[in-house]
Amino acid sequence: MNRTQKGPKRPQLLCVLGCEGENQERLYFQKIQELVNKTEKRTHDLSFLYAEPFGGDPKCVVERTITRSIGKTNKASVFDYDGKTSKYEEAIDLAMEHRIVLGYTNYCFDLWLLLHKENYIQAVSNQDGYANELRKAYGLKKGVNIKKKEQVEKIMEQINMEDVITAIARAESIAFHNLKKASHKTPQGYMYYDNPDTQIHNMLKLLFHKVGVSA
Repeated sequence: MNRTQKGPKRPQLLCVLGCEGENQERLYFQKIQELVNKTEKRTHDLSFLYAEPFGGDPKCVVERTITRSIGKTNKASVFDYDGKTSKYEEAIDLAMEHRIVLGYTNYCFDLWLLLHKENYIQAVSNQDGYANELRKAYGLKKGVNIKKKEQVEKIMEQINMEDVITAIARAESIAFHNLKKASHKTPQGYMYYDNPDTQIHNMLKLLFHKVGVSA
């Protein structure tokens, strides 16, 4: 049984979140906030404070997160590889330097959304490589722009907490298999992998732990 407004008032956990996309990423984390705050056994309510504006390269996302999170404890940055190797690596190093939780995905956020419905482990050649599979997984019409708000809202309507937990488990499996692959290293020595690769599951697991939600 879920609760929304009824029941004891819970303390709030505020997380400053920087992300590239105003449609996919922001609407997704709004959904996460909604699902967490309907979970009866949570210890805290979850609230995201977005480091606006949206857009830019991965390093810009982290820089906005740093600026917006001054004096705040919980902070995370969500960005994509998108073929921008130097900015991607700079973003990882900068986030680690400022103790910002990483939520990157290689190639792009589409992979993370796909993992909610499909155990997708294939490599793709560019950031558009997931689009057809994503349309099929969520019953979208052929050829529609999966980045448009209307289509993203249709995707969000089909995601529940069980799907999120499933995506986390699938991402953990990808991470395990990636250990057998050659890794890349940022200038500061942090490892990342060719696609498929993501850290969003670790970010969500940490937040879920802080608000008392099982993952």
